Amino acid sequence: MKLVGCVAMSHSPSWDMKPLEGPAKPYVDAVFRAHDAVKAAKPDLIVAFGPDHIRNFFFDLMPAFCMGVEAVQGFGDFSSPGGPLPTLPKQAAAIAQAVMDQGFDPALSHRMGIDHGITQPYAALVPDLSVPILPIMVSSAGPPMPSLARCHAFGAAVGHAIRALPGDERVLVIGSGGLSHSPPAVSPADPTVSAETRDYVINGRDRAAEFNAAREKSSIERRKTGGTGPVNETWDRWFLDRIAADDLAPLLALDEATVLREGGVGGQEVRAWIAALGAWGRPIETVDYAPVPTWITGMGCISAFEREIA
Repeated sequence: MKLVGCVAMSHSPSWDMKPLEGPAKPYVDAVFRAHDAVKAAKPDLIVAFGPDHIRNFFFDLMPAFCMGVEAVQGFGDFSSPGGPLPTLPKQAAAIAQAVMDQGFDPALSHRMGIDHGITQPYAALVPDLSVPILPIMVSSAGPPMPSLARCHAFGAAVGHAIRALPGDERVLVIGSGGLSHSPPAVSPADPTVSAETRDYVINGRDRAAEFNAAREKSSIERRKTGGTGPVNETWDRWFLDRIAADDLAPLLALDEATVLREGGVGGQEVRAWIAALGAWGRPIETVDYAPVPTWITGMGCISAFEREIA
């Protein structure tokens, strides 16, 4: 197999994946440029690291990492793709086994659901959903949340597995999440979480559709009234500057409390970026950013590709 590129990007329920003007334009333009580069790279498989927003994974049994090695189903939240998505089970299983052979113990799912945290960037980069996907959920909403250093090491194992396995498949790595934003906390370990929410995130598998409908309605109402969210542009730019300089050590040293303080509840999703960077294992070439308070998120997009397709 050949690892041909890496894209990490923020996701937001507020973006319908269309071109637009305004504060988010630098981010959206960067995503469209990444789309063009992905199209030129002609990947046969996308390995996508990202979070779940308690639509498919619940705290009755929450893995630190979960790899979707067979059937994959989009949840369809916030206009993201729903229904079955293409996969390569043989290759996915081989990558998972090679990762386990390196001393990691991810959970494996033969029927994995993914929400907009993974499907939005996938659809933005592959609008026709034609490229098979191997999703890897990285726990970012509550314990167990692997350290950033552990995420990088796990991602490096995924990258090594891809490069070491036989075959002509061209593989693109995606990381999805962050940057700074603070949606309502859902961790059952957080004492500020209401009893109702806590019950849902532990026992609510059969209520996911109802929960999602309420969240989508709330999001639409917030946008109608011009609601905004706190974005820590200083921290976001520091985070991206470290990536641009290929100086990841300060990022890998971040602990959970620091990420929460600087990046907010949603900032914990940068674990997916770090895992993707570990898989890529090379410098990043492009870095773009737009603080978008009306999307409640610092929106970033980074990318790098093999020189033959740059």
